[in-house]
Amino acid sequence: MPILGVIFDLGSTLIQRTGLELEKEKCAALAGIAAARWGCRDPAALAARLLEIRLDAWRRSDEDLVEHPAARSIAQAFREAGLPTGGEILLKAEAVFFEPEVRASRLYPGATGALETVRAMGLRVGMISNATSHNLILDITTKLGIREYFDPLVTSAGFGRIKPHPAIFAHVLDAWGIAAGSAVMIGDTLRADIQGAHEAGMRSILVDIEPNPANARFDGPATPTARVTALAEVPDVIRRWAAA
Repeated sequence: MPILGVIFDLGSTLIQRTGLELEKEKCAALAGIAAARWGCRDPAALAARLLEIRLDAWRRSDEDLVEHPAARSIAQAFREAGLPTGGEILLKAEAVFFEPEVRASRLYPGATGALETVRAMGLRVGMISNATSHNLILDITTKLGIREYFDPLVTSAGFGRIKPHPAIFAHVLDAWGIAAGSAVMIGDTLRADIQGAHEAGMRSILVDIEPNPANARFDGPATPTARVTALAEVPDVIRRWAAA
């Protein structure tokens, strides 16, 4: 079938990978603000508990393929610490929590060029990102100047399910009105991006710029249709498929 649409992941696909150290920094930053603004008496304990809740939420999401949003984790940590959990406070707390991640985000070399080339080929371009905050992905893509490329831009926080659940892929395909065989998923994670795409009937490209350590568990059962080590290679792979 002809290639009509391309779906990109974000983290470790178009932007550089972040890790546990940044997550600890985010928890500490929010705890410091909570002490200054909302009367938190033990910010170190709040930071440690929020990190614990976040890690548990990731584990549960991995098991049930349901997103557990950051706002819910923050609210739980605040309640346990005796802090207010009103709507405006949680919105501000979530923004403070993710600010270090937005600030640290960096595009991989060739990311904008690959997006521009794929779009110039006349293909639909979308995004599916597993993320505990929809606003985080909007903020990162806006800051890096790539938001305009994605229609639709779907996050697990906004949709409710995480990759590799088939419904999140079907959501984009239905929005485009194209068959799964005419779409390509591009991502760094064998289970979420590659296995998920194949189960949905799509082709896949594994972005292996910074090899994902979690992929070792799925190397074999989830074999990508193609593999690249630089984003500049992506348009050439799609052209080869189109020519074939």
